[in-house]
Amino acid sequence: MATGTRERGSVTVRSVGLVALHSSPLAALGKGKAGGMSAYVLGLGKELARRGVSVTVITASHEGGNYGEAECPSVRFAHLPSPAASSAVGWVAQAGQYAAEIGAVIGEGCDLIHTHYWASGLAGLEVSHRFGIPHVTTFHTIAAIKEQASELSEPPERYEAERAIARGADGIVAWTRFERDTLVSTLGAERDRIAVAPIGVDCERFQPMNRDEARSRLGIHSDEETLLYVGRLDRIKGADMLVRAAGLLSERPRMRLRFVGGEVDADYAAGLRALASEMGVSERVSWAGVVPNDELPWHYAAADLVVVPSYSESFSIVAAEAMACGTPVVASNVPGPASFIEDRVSGRLVPAGDAPALARTICELLDDEEQRRCLGLGGLEAARGMTWEASTEALLGLYEGILDSRFHGNDGEE
Repeated sequence: MATGTRERGSVTVRSVGLVALHSSPLAALGKGKAGGMSAYVLGLGKELARRGVSVTVITASHEGGNYGEAECPSVRFAHLPSPAASSAVGWVAQAGQYAAEIGAVIGEGCDLIHTHYWASGLAGLEVSHRFGIPHVTTFHTIAAIKEQASELSEPPERYEAERAIARGADGIVAWTRFERDTLVSTLGAERDRIAVAPIGVDCERFQPMNRDEARSRLGIHSDEETLLYVGRLDRIKGADMLVRAAGLLSERPRMRLRFVGGEVDADYAAGLRALASEMGVSERVSWAGVVPNDELPWHYAAADLVVVPSYSESFSIVAAEAMACGTPVVASNVPGPASFIEDRVSGRLVPAGDAPALARTICELLDDEEQRRCLGLGGLEAARGMTWEASTEALLGLYEGILDSRFHGNDGEE
């Protein structure tokens, strides 16, 4: 079924199916399960299309808006008839059905599929087996790391599926060297089938903006010390650490916390509000919920600091976007953010789960305008080096290498 064409002894990728069943790339970021993975799929799809590759983004049926179609006119979006499964058992049981529906969408004109998250990867294995299409996958996160960070158990079906995907995919994309090494040591992936390609940042959308205008637009007082959290209200994202840190800074009456993002776990979200009350900061916390994606740059621009207090992150597109807006970032010192944030140069890194350390760093930065300015400039410079062009170039190298090996195999070449 692969249709790649040989040019000057190499293979050119003409068509790719990006499969993201778990969450809709068209939903507003922070709504339901839509987050960094959705932004990644959209960004990759746009850049591939800009390079002349025919791109189809495939997702299961989801409730939600159609964000993404208007800004990606060169990318085709396809919703499968089957809805997203609600459990690991469901994803495993429905993998064959998803594979059949994916095959019907891509027909005979797809060079390869690139799946995202284990739920899509499992269906991708079946697509590759049934239709002979090369399969590349990005895990985004793996069960062992998530369980270790969140102390919540992951289902055994996910562990088994991830091992099968790591060993069966033709190629794997990792965002950091740490992730690559983890895939090798934990899931048994072959190192030479893994390409390290950091996420790109849309620096046309996310760029420095006028702070006063942003605050006026959002109704934020000019003298307010604004700490911004962007992302799903999910345990692993560590929003509770930010609330606890704020509770240790009661001597700063002008400090405010702004949470942008939807609820994934209703009990956790309710617990956050109770914790804010317990820590005496409930009147200084605002819960903006999900905001339109094109409004996010204004939120970044209005903040004094963007805080990423996650217990675990494979990358953190929020940190990268904030840096592209010139807003200083304080992030947990975990492998994702630590791969592109240099402490005290392009941001600040603090131990994950350490509320006192987070509070001290926030206090230090709020008291030091010059340090905030320097970190903002350092972050901006770092973000401008994280382009979708560079990321996609690395991915195309992986894609073309896989297709080239298929051609060599078909032609009997050495």
